[in-house]
Amino acid sequence: MASRFTINRSVVLCQIPLTVIVVVIGVTAPVLRPGLMSNSTFDLGFSMILLLLALSVVVPWRELPRGSLLMVPILDFVAIALVRAGATETQPALGVLAIFPVLWLMRSALPTWAALVLTVVGSLLVTAWPLLFSFDSSRMRSYLGILLLPIVMLCIAATIRVMSLSATARELEIERKDRELNDLLRAAIDRERVLTAILNTVDVGLTAVDAHGNTTLTNRQQELFNRLAAGHDDDEHDSLMFGPDRVTPLPVDRKPIHRALTGETFADEIIWVGEGDAQRALSTAARPIKNTDGHIAGALVVCSDVTELVEAVNAKDAFISNISHEFHAPLTSVLGYLELVMEDEHRLPTHLRGYVDVAGRNAERVLHLVADLLSTAGDKVRVHPRPVDLAALIEMSVRSNRLRAQRNQVKLQSTAQNPLWTLIDPLRISQVLDNLVSNAIKYSPGGGVVSIRAEETESSISLHVEDRGMGMTEQEARQVFSRFYRTPAARRADIEGAGLGLAITKSIVESHGGAISCVSSPGKGSCFTVTLPVNGEVSRAQHDSMQESV
Repeated sequence: MASRFTINRSVVLCQIPLTVIVVVIGVTAPVLRPGLMSNSTFDLGFSMILLLLALSVVVPWRELPRGSLLMVPILDFVAIALVRAGATETQPALGVLAIFPVLWLMRSALPTWAALVLTVVGSLLVTAWPLLFSFDSSRMRSYLGILLLPIVMLCIAATIRVMSLSATARELEIERKDRELNDLLRAAIDRERVLTAILNTVDVGLTAVDAHGNTTLTNRQQELFNRLAAGHDDDEHDSLMFGPDRVTPLPVDRKPIHRALTGETFADEIIWVGEGDAQRALSTAARPIKNTDGHIAGALVVCSDVTELVEAVNAKDAFISNISHEFHAPLTSVLGYLELVMEDEHRLPTHLRGYVDVAGRNAERVLHLVADLLSTAGDKVRVHPRPVDLAALIEMSVRSNRLRAQRNQVKLQSTAQNPLWTLIDPLRISQVLDNLVSNAIKYSPGGGVVSIRAEETESSISLHVEDRGMGMTEQEARQVFSRFYRTPAARRADIEGAGLGLAITKSIVESHGGAISCVSSPGKGSCFTVTLPVNGEVSRAQHDSMQESV
């Protein structure tokens, strides 16, 4: 029904302009053209045009054979011919009304040639109508111009068809682009749906923000973290976000999103969110997003719940600390009684003294191992900085390790500015030096050179211990500071050690506010670099260490 109404409306709209013009001419005829309405030919044409308008309204064009409605513009030519013939004396220019059926034909689905033929024939009918019924040779000259209107209409028709084809081509192109746009839109919606499903499936929280810190993308897991970290008034300054100690509120400038928007890139930063039993540990990572100009356009922050892992590590540290304390007392007692046996007035036979001596050495070794376990049980080592000449500590470490180096056919070389005063804990830094130098000697089974260098800048002191020994892969060098880690090559070579020395070394260096790194290559040796801050920064690191201990 709707389709039928649409077709009828189109036919009526095409017919109305011609009808309106003819009606206006008929209405104004008594004043402007007396006698026009009394002409039977004009009246016939006038009535025919009104009839065609009525047929356009009432005829069910959709139910008729295809192309039936083209009878309306064809009959319009006949009606216009009658109107023009009846008004030849008073209004000879009415032939121009043929433009309306021409427009109709050229916009129809007829082939171009058929539409042009109907245009010429219809226009010729309009101009030649008087000759069809009354041929007068005396008036022949006045009819010589009958071809002018068909020619004009033919040109107009050709122009309309060219413009129609061009418009059709544009419409087709617009439709094609519209389809492509819809396809892209549907694909984008599908991708967004898949992305949303993926983001809501993973067990990590994701947040993308723009340059102003406004959230542009997040997932369900992150929303849970946000609700957990939200303060009582959802105020950023009142959020339940804490540092690694679980009690110190995290300053706004240390929050992950703020740090990322300032251009900072970081990973594995532990923060705590929430309070009470609901408090969770989050491992955060962030990376700024830059535009083509290199300016920060936003940031991406990733949060992982590592509460169980952190609690497991703490439980492990507590276990190591407790078991080490439990071992320490009986081992001390064993060593004491062994010393009493050795110092007894009744001397033991030589072979028994040898047995006791071996037992004492092994007990001391286990006691040292227990001490190392105690040193690594906590995250921080308490240090007591004071002004010390680092060059003198290096020289003492070289002298104490010289005998071991000679046994391994290793040559020790030291290069340091003398004196090199700084604010450090001499006992702890001596322990760092001894660990690094002894390791360099131990892992140079084929001999070679171990060099110790120290250099000072305005902000830090760098200490380098380099060997030409067995070396490590890049992955092993990243893991070498982990507790109890030993490289496969060291285990195959049966080199003694518990994998605690470098972990203790790292803890001592970080307690001084410094950092330690390793660069190594298999078969080419390793270089350990310790970077210590200058005086004021050391005291601040010590203060932080004391605060955490308290």
